[in-house]
Amino acid sequence: MEIKIVIPVHLASRRLERKALIDIEGLPMIEHVRRRAMLSKGISDVYIATGDKEIKNITEKYGGKVILTKQNHQNGTSRVAEAISNIDCSHVLLVQGDEPLLIPHYIDLFIEGIKKSNTDKMWNAITRFKEMNFVHEHSLVKCFLDINNHIISCFREVPVSSQVLKFKKILFKMHGLIAYEKNFLEELVSLKETKYSKLESIEQMKAIEYGFKIKTVELPEDFPSVNTESELEIVKNILANNLNQQELFNSIIK
Repeated sequence: MEIKIVIPVHLASRRLERKALIDIEGLPMIEHVRRRAMLSKGISDVYIATGDKEIKNITEKYGGKVILTKQNHQNGTSRVAEAISNIDCSHVLLVQGDEPLLIPHYIDLFIEGIKKSNTDKMWNAITRFKEMNFVHEHSLVKCFLDINNHIISCFREVPVSSQVLKFKKILFKMHGLIAYEKNFLEELVSLKETKYSKLESIEQMKAIEYGFKIKTVELPEDFPSVNTESELEIVKNILANNLNQQELFNSIIK
């Protein structure tokens, strides 16, 4: 099993303008993600996949590997599929570019989970909700699982009539760590887009709507991504006050 990391990035973000290049402690957000991914022990290469030459130039200035793709991709999945098409590997790990607090060890745990369930073809990292007040955040994609830890459904608004607190043990947050068997990814992107996936902007639902299974790997602890200005402030606050995150930051700026 040979896994490559590909981070799909574009400048035309809808909720937070040019968020990939937002400065966080002197580095563009995408560079935080790339450098943290590079610290993973189980990965041989990390690529930025983008259609924007500005991102390409900035990444290369920092010494990163870039694959220039078409600009008009509808989502990160199709951009990664194009980027990986000429790269020799068995699996690709898509890391979303808005995960600046990504913990490298969690990538290693995710890869261990993939190897334990190697009959599956697609995987997604998840964590439990410690604070249920975040459950209704539209920017967070949530899911329910079946008894074998495959995703039943993904959603932004919790589709249950009972009190949400009762669902604490079975409701999970989905993270921007998604892995594919390379051949399966090529098959998936060749299929027509599905209605729910497009409507909710949840890429994983396309696989589920076609009847494919997504195996989950539960990580020890939640870490916030950046979709909005308020989430950006949360990330900056954690980076300034969390000792573990400070140590990680110091390790990527050496």
